[in-house]
Amino acid sequence: MAKKHRLFLGMYTFKIKKRNTSNLNVVDNNDFLSKAYPDIEDKFSKGFVQDIINLFDLKLFKNREETHGGILEESAFSSGDRTFDLMLNGGLKGLKQYLISENGEKKDISEKDIVGLKFFARIWLPANSDTGYVFIQRYNDASLKTLFDEILYEVLYKHKFILAGQRTVKTTTKVRQENFLKKAGVQEIAVVLYNSPYDTGAPSSRSATITLKNTGIKKNKISKEDVEAALQDNGIEVNKEYTYQSKYSAVINGYSEEKTIKGNDTLDLIPNISITPDCIDDSNHPIFKKMQSFTATEMAQILKEAKHR
Repeated sequence: MAKKHRLFLGMYTFKIKKRNTSNLNVVDNNDFLSKAYPDIEDKFSKGFVQDIINLFDLKLFKNREETHGGILEESAFSSGDRTFDLMLNGGLKGLKQYLISENGEKKDISEKDIVGLKFFARIWLPANSDTGYVFIQRYNDASLKTLFDEILYEVLYKHKFILAGQRTVKTTTKVRQENFLKKAGVQEIAVVLYNSPYDTGAPSSRSATITLKNTGIKKNKISKEDVEAALQDNGIEVNKEYTYQSKYSAVINGYSEEKTIKGNDTLDLIPNISITPDCIDDSNHPIFKKMQSFTATEMAQILKEAKHR
């Protein structure tokens, strides 16, 4: 079967805290493992990993809302790196779905049953750090992130911990940001001009948005000076407070991708991580061992960048 579906890898960070405490009072990963598994020698594999495996226990694992579910098909861990890799087979739950044949015949699927896809994920608890990572593979628009989030919630809650902010946060590496910006061109700049609340002649609307296209700017980071020059080129004088955001477009691995940056801050620039064809089998599913290597490359870059901070 041709590999017609694109697979992506999402990177997320999380921090752990005791329940009913401030989000600022995070604990590092070593401290979490010590407090959660005080009587277990290998706290990661015999404690944390085993807790996750027990959630499945040869049955379907569901999130609390029962909108997603899956079974554990394959797993592996490294106590040295403190990584746990999972291959889940799962999907949407709680909806009546249908199996539809090529000739249009339709068969009902119970709301309790799932039409499954395979999803790979890696959970990483680096030593001597207060940040954990989750790498989650998805298809074009299909994801089991909700279920992987639930796995973390269940294990932490069992030991009276919770995610700080109650969520994982999408992230990427500087190398991937820089690679995107090197290949990207500026599509448009949206400038929001604000009227002064002290200007009695100002209309009731407090702001106006101006969209600049075909600016000719070749820089991959747009400064306020660039914006003001572009406005003046279009006959617009800047005498008010304003904010701006730039839309970039780049062709990455043969596919067009658009991203928007607020101001010149690339913190929220998260390019797609396209999974290479050698990691995908003939059924368009991720290959477990290949995905382990693919994810390890991203881990190595995270560690490299951390050393240079």
